[in-house]
Amino acid sequence: MWYWFLQPDAHDQLILPYRNLCPISNKQRDFNTIDDIWKTVGKIVENHDPKRTLGQELYYLISLFANPKYILNEHHFSLINEYHYVKDYNIPLGKSLNETNAIKLDYFTIIKNELASVIKHKQEKNGRAKS
Repeated sequence: MWYWFLQPDAHDQLILPYRNLCPISNKQRDFNTIDDIWKTVGKIVENHDPKRTLGQELYYLISLFANPKYILNEHHFSLINEYHYVKDYNIPLGKSLNETNAIKLDYFTIIKNELASVIKHKQEKNGRAKS
């Protein structure tokens, strides 16, 4: 959500394979495959600072050790777009709550919460925090 909203400049640094500092252990490690990147993402999730949302934590830490293009894919952005279609045009996710895909409800809840968090963060960063 944070990458979608803030749209940082793309870069071609950190092309596999490479050696870089792990943001959790602060030790150099080899990143040979996308699985190596996902293992470090897993460690970030396990050690995530509750002062920030997980999305914010990932947004700021992933680019320190990996190129985000290795873990972001079209499916992620399609889910965000679908969330906006459902919300903006009042399109139901299912015939009833019992018939609605539970995983998609979880995704949409995460998107909603992270969107609110990134908007608040951007307002605070720009000096326009709302009370």
